[in-house]
Amino acid sequence: MTTGDATRFTRILLTGPPGIGKTTICKNLVPLLEKKYTIDGFYTEELRDSNKMRIGFDIISIKNSEIRTPLARIANTLNKQQFQKHRVGNYHVFIENFESIALPTLDSKMDLLFIDEIGKMELFSDKFFTTVNNLFFKGDNSRKNIIIATIPQMHKVPPRHVSFFQQFYKDNFCKIIDVNRENRNSLPEEIYAIISNISPKI
Repeated sequence: MTTGDATRFTRILLTGPPGIGKTTICKNLVPLLEKKYTIDGFYTEELRDSNKMRIGFDIISIKNSEIRTPLARIANTLNKQQFQKHRVGNYHVFIENFESIALPTLDSKMDLLFIDEIGKMELFSDKFFTTVNNLFFKGDNSRKNIIIATIPQMHKVPPRHVSFFQQFYKDNFCKIIDVNRENRNSLPEEIYAIISNISPKI
């Protein structure tokens, strides 16, 4: 689904099922865009054990992939002292870790911000929710950066945040892209073309 005039999009939002390639698209966009824009933000990456079983997620700086910290881990990889208040299924979510990397990147004055992702784990952070809400919907500053973000499918959105996510679909500055196996390989170039028609200097 898309909304608004294509020449006005300053927010590109990728949605689709887990594992479809949203983060990969973001990572592939970085080398295309960093030649033209200053960039900041973060992405999340799966962590797997030696048996290729997923055991958690890390949060990683877009600007420097060596800056990373655990976002979530399954219970059997932790001792009880490491258990967290916030959980998604069997995953314990490290909110302080997340905020330590994510929030500074979103205070950036860069031309373009990556937010991967605006999801259930990340939204346990009230500070993150407030920051994202301000970036997208509060004041004219929400039109001065370009933002590329990933969001869950609507049926996966936490109930308390449904109205928040519905705003993305109503905002004329947002373009919502459903990622699937047919379009995921071509999307980095297509998004680059969309972004290239936007001036970040307003």
